[in-house]
Amino acid sequence: MLEPHLTLTMALGEGPHWDVDQQRLYWVDILSGECHQLDPESNQHQVQRYDEPLAYVVPDDQGGYLAAFRSGLWQLDHQGQKQHHLVEGPQNPEISWCNDSHCDAHGRLWFGTKNAEETHPTGALFSYQEALTTHFEGVTIANGIAISPDHRWLYFSDTPTHRIYRYPLDIEQGTLGEPELFADTRALALPGSPDGAAIDEAGHYWIAMYGGGVVVHFDDRGNVVETLPLLAPNPTKVTFGDSDLRTLYVTCARQGLEQATLDQYPDAGSLFSTRVDTPGLPGHRYRHTA
Repeated sequence: MLEPHLTLTMALGEGPHWDVDQQRLYWVDILSGECHQLDPESNQHQVQRYDEPLAYVVPDDQGGYLAAFRSGLWQLDHQGQKQHHLVEGPQNPEISWCNDSHCDAHGRLWFGTKNAEETHPTGALFSYQEALTTHFEGVTIANGIAISPDHRWLYFSDTPTHRIYRYPLDIEQGTLGEPELFADTRALALPGSPDGAAIDEAGHYWIAMYGGGVVVHFDDRGNVVETLPLLAPNPTKVTFGDSDLRTLYVTCARQGLEQATLDQYPDAGSLFSTRVDTPGLPGHRYRHTA
């Protein structure tokens, strides 16, 4: 059972990332344009607010951050202030917005976009390392991006399809092969829709099920190992953190919930956590090459 770790009222909490070097957890509240930072040792919690919606923040190798705003990718300094607008969009912000992301072991950022209305396949999957590469289009809500411990597979889901795929990954070239189906959550009768994910050091895949109030733990063959409930209907993404990478953190959303549901789930929009047996993989910083 996942328990509330930090009580919040986030409209759309997302993008948790554990920084191994700083021993800090970062995440965002997209609609409020907030970046949250937590030191679990001291329980110090800081919030930085921006002037536009913020999809995720990833620490970089120069002491700053790479951040995806509604206007595109920005370089932030070590205090989190906007410095350089790196990439527009990368799609028309009236149509598609930045969504899920993951940095690979070479410091390359993989990220997807989603349709602004979440109804049409106008999004895509991209990678970025000083230059933007489009890998495929026709995505409605990009999610579930994670990379296997051996760097051979990149996982991805388009949330409304209820399917999770994995793509052969050439990490040296930053290219993808033809996908194979990893899991069909609807066929497995799992509640909710696949959202943000992370992988542990055994290669097991953990994913938040938006609308289902659970996190599902798959083995590396797509079999369900366990289902972890939480008292919030809309978990959005998971990550592994703390010094041993054995705390599973989960962000949640309360957007669109009726008052009766909020009364039933007062911790909706909070940060949840639980301890797990197998450590997660350390997160990677974005690496500048120029």
